[in-house]
Amino acid sequence: MRTNLDYNAINCVCLANGKRAENLENEQRQIIRDTYTLYYITSGRGMVTIDGIGFFVSAGQSFLTFPFSNVCLEADSDFPWEYSWVEFRGLEAAWLVSQTYFSKKHPVVEKIPVNNFECLFNIEDCGADATFAQCRAGGKLIILLSYYVEHFPCKDSENTSYAILARNYIEKNYRNPEFNVQSVANHIKIDRTYLYRLFKEETGMSVIDYINNCRISKAEVLLIDENISIKDVAYSVGFTDQMYFSKVFKKLRGQTPTEFRRKNNGRYI
Repeated sequence: MRTNLDYNAINCVCLANGKRAENLENEQRQIIRDTYTLYYITSGRGMVTIDGIGFFVSAGQSFLTFPFSNVCLEADSDFPWEYSWVEFRGLEAAWLVSQTYFSKKHPVVEKIPVNNFECLFNIEDCGADATFAQCRAGGKLIILLSYYVEHFPCKDSENTSYAILARNYIEKNYRNPEFNVQSVANHIKIDRTYLYRLFKEETGMSVIDYINNCRISKAEVLLIDENISIKDVAYSVGFTDQMYFSKVFKKLRGQTPTEFRRKNNGRYI
């Protein structure tokens, strides 16, 4: 399975997809990603815990995990689930999600009455390098999400539109060391306090937490390259103080940048 981390021109990017292996009797794993992941339960049941809140899901239901969520998947011991999944990102994809009932407070929806619905999760060009393949995968992802827009439409799209504008602006500008919450509020032309409330309701985190998560997510990629000093990594993702960068990194990831690098490279810089 491959993922495409560099393609940004298409704003509906399908990064990876797959199925839970049929021979797995049980499962419990924790995930933190900077992308969306959509799951469709084809059989069995289990529990997904998102930022400490548990949701029971069973065959026919779907659930969506949002960027920077702390997710734990646990299959039922008596009737372990099987599911198909697709991981994606992009402004257009985020806008489509905003047009659905999905939110961090309501990540689970009921069965969609479409024959062989699980086949839509089989996106063959997902993660491919060629532009034409990326376009095809993005198109298939749009078709998949369109069914959720049709059957589970959003009840309030105005607030989510502000949140999407804010997220998109953050993801383009977080590397700027002078970038802050007020920068976001000024860009989308709403009061900072109002922005905080809307953003918190939509994403489950504050604007500054989202900015820091974007920075740390990119820092993880850079830290794998042992030729880049930790100080340069910090500066590259928008921090002007290496010690503060390390403090934020440990708060969000439970380990220091040095510990992360040692774990992934087997050595200190």
